[in-house]
Amino acid sequence: MRHIDVIRDVKLKANGQWQNILSNLGAEVPLNTHTACPHCGGKDRFRFDNKDGNGTFICNLCGSGDGLDLVQRVLGVSVTEAAKEVAGMIGIDTRSDNPPAYRSHEVKAQQVALRAQQAEKQANEQIEKHKRFIERYNRAIGNVQLGESNYLKAKGLHGFEMDLLLDGSLIIPLVDARGKITGAQTIKPNGEKRLLADSIKSGSYYQINEPVAVTTVIIAEGLATAITCHLIQPEALTVAAIDAGNLIHVAKAMRSQFPTANIIIAADNDSQNDINTGKVKAEAAAQKVNGHVSIPPCDGDWNDYLQSNGEEATVSIFNAGIYQPEGIVDVSDSEVISTVPAKNDPMKIRIESREDGVFLVTPKADKETGEIIHHEQWLSNQIKRITKGVNDLDQEYLIIEWGKSNIQAIPMGDIGEREGWRSLKNAGLLVTTKSGLRQSLSDWLLRQPFKENWSITAKSGWYKGAYIMPDGSVIGEPEQPILFNGQSAAVTAYKTSGTLDSWRNDVARLANKNSFVMFAIGAALAAPMTSITQADSFGIHLYAQSTAGKSTTADMAVSLYGDPDLQRLTWYGTEYGMTNEAVAHNDGLLYLDEVGQGADPKHVYKSAYTLFNGKGKIQGAKEGGNRQVQSWRTVAISTGEKDIETFLLNSGVKVNAGQLVRLLNIPIERATELHECETGKEHADLIKVNCRANYGTAGRYWIEYLSKHKEDAKEAYRAAQQRWGKLIPSSYGEQVHRASDRFSAIESALLMGRVITGWDEQDCRDAVQAVFNVWLAEFGTGNKEIEQITEQALAFLNTYGISRYAPLPYDERDLPIRDLAGYRERKGSHDDAPILFYTLPNVFRAEVAKGFNAETFAEVLATMGILKKPAKGKRLQGKTPRLKHLGGTQQRAYIMMLVQDDDDD
Repeated sequence: MRHIDVIRDVKLKANGQWQNILSNLGAEVPLNTHTACPHCGGKDRFRFDNKDGNGTFICNLCGSGDGLDLVQRVLGVSVTEAAKEVAGMIGIDTRSDNPPAYRSHEVKAQQVALRAQQAEKQANEQIEKHKRFIERYNRAIGNVQLGESNYLKAKGLHGFEMDLLLDGSLIIPLVDARGKITGAQTIKPNGEKRLLADSIKSGSYYQINEPVAVTTVIIAEGLATAITCHLIQPEALTVAAIDAGNLIHVAKAMRSQFPTANIIIAADNDSQNDINTGKVKAEAAAQKVNGHVSIPPCDGDWNDYLQSNGEEATVSIFNAGIYQPEGIVDVSDSEVISTVPAKNDPMKIRIESREDGVFLVTPKADKETGEIIHHEQWLSNQIKRITKGVNDLDQEYLIIEWGKSNIQAIPMGDIGEREGWRSLKNAGLLVTTKSGLRQSLSDWLLRQPFKENWSITAKSGWYKGAYIMPDGSVIGEPEQPILFNGQSAAVTAYKTSGTLDSWRNDVARLANKNSFVMFAIGAALAAPMTSITQADSFGIHLYAQSTAGKSTTADMAVSLYGDPDLQRLTWYGTEYGMTNEAVAHNDGLLYLDEVGQGADPKHVYKSAYTLFNGKGKIQGAKEGGNRQVQSWRTVAISTGEKDIETFLLNSGVKVNAGQLVRLLNIPIERATELHECETGKEHADLIKVNCRANYGTAGRYWIEYLSKHKEDAKEAYRAAQQRWGKLIPSSYGEQVHRASDRFSAIESALLMGRVITGWDEQDCRDAVQAVFNVWLAEFGTGNKEIEQITEQALAFLNTYGISRYAPLPYDERDLPIRDLAGYRERKGSHDDAPILFYTLPNVFRAEVAKGFNAETFAEVLATMGILKKPAKGKRLQGKTPRLKHLGGTQQRAYIMMLVQDDDDD
């Protein structure tokens, strides 16, 4: 049995049985009662009225239909599958090849009789409805008077006398194709419009004029637009259809009356809406009657255009813009006859993504003709591509692309949930607000065939054979499609301006033979090399007074990758924020400007530790367990008027030696090679201009070059390490040897980077050596940690040696001590005899060795001769002399002494 025959047979034989059929399917539908919809679940929005036994219903959320439509929605299947399900319940054999029973004479007669009965009932209802309308209409027009409407005058339409009610409202009669008054509309002076109760709108219209011969018919939506069109073409028959939805019905009525007339639909232009309803409905009506459309070139109707541009221009534009639409593009609740059948089952519910959006298409079979009618409901903007992605934790995402270049990755678990819809809408995708339709859209998104699998990462840098910039742009050819879903606060900075040659000539050339600028550019070049060479994260802090050119130097370096002004970030922020920036600048350069301006020293300390530690904090996940620990490699360029150590120490924050090796403090000096410039200021000003005209392109070329020369980069770094290992004497402190790795990284980057800078090899080496010498003069050649321990211990004794150490022998009545730190005793009678400071263990650990391991601290002091160890054993604590005020007992103590400065001579 053909699908259409099954549908017809089921609708005929199920008449009057739909309540029982739906009940058997688990859907209880009480008659004429507001209840929950068995399809969408909306409360108090559904009513089963079962008109003529056809199972008719209406839902405010998902629309209306008959019994078979409701079965189709409840089961979530096509209309054919729904019909077959019902057929099995009421005893119709769908497997038979014989024509269905309704084609027999007996059943055909039954069908005709039923239709006649229904038609008679509907006719009687219409008669009663029309009687009620006529009574209301006659009462309404009992006191009308002719006059000009304030509503029309406000529309610029003067001289039109029409029927007015006592309150000044217009009342216009609506007629059908036979000229019978079937309805009426009232329009208040403020423009509020209402249909008189019991009016029949479908196919009814208000006629503006009565030409002798009708060769052209113009159909507009509203009264003011229709009068405007009458002014444009006075010889045409002009009517008002009241609204856009009635255009198609009035057009059919006009075509039946005037078969050869040229019908023009004067459309409203609703261009500000997501869907241009006025245009869509007008074109649908025109195609139905082989007519034409004219639409104003502005948002609004032809009356709006008339008021803005005058009658002459309106006539010209209206007539010149008449066109005949080629196809129908309908809105969410429209019904359009399908011209292209589905490939498999033409009655199957489907979702289509087109230029005008994504639509849920529900096919229906016309009860009379068997034609397939498409009921379309709007779901979202057009979606161009849907694919799947997986992040580094194997968590799956749905990647959705729309518009010109909008791509969003949504976790699979958020599809169909509030979080997922919010993310898509915030990113610019317009989505229906109806929950039932959103569910259909979610299912469609998840059931798409995925042609490729993307890799998703929140970390920039080298990834899957390519390099991701902090703005998400990809350099090189990745092993598979990749999507960056991280974000930097400087995301807008990574644009390009100028060429590689212009950057080399206008920026790199001005830096040549200026050691500090070359060194800073070397640090920038080293950033994408860190992962290739497995070098640690590091930074350079350029400090000097404001006129020394530290910001200009940093700007030149960061211009390699983007706009210097937009790349500039601040030290002021949280650890979490710095972690996000580090991840977004993985294998890249991070620019942190002016450490002293408004920055909290504690924030700077924590940010620096976080940045160069290369790992984030362990954080719990809301669903249990822990989140993945973030990791990164980065190179930072920082500026300020003070070195980091001084800035922090002035605020009481101690810096350990390891951090001073990770962030090198470089006291910058002014440029000495001014090239063609006569003064340092002229040189600096030229650099500022050139950096802002040439940026980004050279860095991209450099990254592409590195991608093809990774082994060369590794070899250059190893060679630089070996050279610096030989240059630094073994007697220098451990921190100096560790710092040599930073200078090795910059030197190797400068040597390889000559492909874009054009600098001489020896000039590159000389620049690094010159900056190293300046840094070493500030940092020192010794072990920085030993120096810090020694300075901290001696500072404590010099500060509190008299006030907090009780002299022995001690009588607390003579000299009470507050916050006792220990006891002091001169070992000898002469003035040069050393003073021993017996420091109590708790004070030593909490105050003297603060910030260090107490045992390590004591070992260093013992090595330096500041702490006296017991003669026997390995203990670092000795004992005090017998304390008479404590009954002659001895206490454990760290025995410290002030030592002679070696430089006193």
